[in-house]
Amino acid sequence: MSICNRCNLERAVYKRAVSGELLCKSCFMESFEKRVRRTISKYDLFREDDRIAVALSGGKDSLALLKLLWKLEREFPMASVVAITIDEGIPGYRDESLKLAVDFCRKLGVEHHVYTFRELFNVTVHEYMSTSLRERVGLGPCSLCGILRRRAIDIAAEKVNATVVATAHTLDDIIQTYFMEILRGDLPKGLIGVRTRDVSIPRVAPFRLTPENEVVLYAYFSGISFQETPCPYASYSQRDLIRRFLTEFEDNHPGSLYAAMARLEELIRSHEREVSKNRCRICLSPSSGELCRACQVVEELLQLRATSSP
Repeated sequence: MSICNRCNLERAVYKRAVSGELLCKSCFMESFEKRVRRTISKYDLFREDDRIAVALSGGKDSLALLKLLWKLEREFPMASVVAITIDEGIPGYRDESLKLAVDFCRKLGVEHHVYTFRELFNVTVHEYMSTSLRERVGLGPCSLCGILRRRAIDIAAEKVNATVVATAHTLDDIIQTYFMEILRGDLPKGLIGVRTRDVSIPRVAPFRLTPENEVVLYAYFSGISFQETPCPYASYSQRDLIRRFLTEFEDNHPGSLYAAMARLEELIRSHEREVSKNRCRICLSPSSGELCRACQVVEELLQLRATSSP
C-alpha cells in the first residue's frame, strides 16, 4: 500500500503525473484548494468587496468552483457570491444540469438566477437546429451556443450587479481554446481568465492552473453529483478533436499543458501590445470591427426571427 507523501499517514489515492507526488484524500483536497488560492493571488482575480457571479452550468467543474468560492467567500465579509445559469434550450440535457444547479445552490444557500436563450435572444439551440435558421446563419450548434452563452452571461452579470464573473475553465480548457484560435489562423486576443480593466465586468478563471482531472477528483471527493446526460450536439464540436489530442499528449508527456500555457501566454502578451484596442459598440469588448462576433450573431438572429414571425 502506497502512503501519502505529505502526511506520511494515510493511504495515497492520487498520484500527480507531473511531480510523481502521492496524496491521500485529505492532502489532495488541501493542496487543490491551496493551488486555487495561489492562482487567485498570482493573477489578482478578486477584490475584497467583489460581488462574484459564478457561471454555473450544473456540470462538475462549475459546481466544484461554486463550492470552493462559497467556502473562500466566508473569509471576506464584504464580498458576496451569486450563481447565474444559462438555459440554452436543449431538451433533456439542460433539464438535468439545471436541476443539479438549483439543488446545489439551495444546499449552499447561494442566491441563484436562471436566464434563458428564449427570453434573451428569442431562440433556443433546439429551434436553431430544427429550423432554417442554421442554414441562414451558417454556424454549427456548438459555435452558436458558445457565442450566445458568452453574451448571455454578460447580460446576466449586469442584471445581478456583479463586479466580476468567475468561470470554471480549467488548464485544459484554456489550452484547448488557444489551440483552436491558432488553428483558425490567429493568435488569441488576450489571456483567458485573467482580470483586466478594459471591460465593465471582467471574467476570471480560478481553475486556470488546475488540470481537468483534478477538478473532477475534487468534485468526486466533495460529493458533488455528476451529470449523466450528454449534450446531443457534442458530436458537432471541433473542440473534442483538440481535447482528445491534448489529453493524449499530456498523458504521454506530463507537464506539456503547463509548458504550452507559459509559452503561448508570453506570445499573447507580446501580441496584445501590438494590437490596437478597438471596442464593440454594444458590449465594449475587444473587437476588430464595430461589433464583436457575439453581438453580430445576436443582432442577426434577432433580425431573422423578427422577419420570420407572422
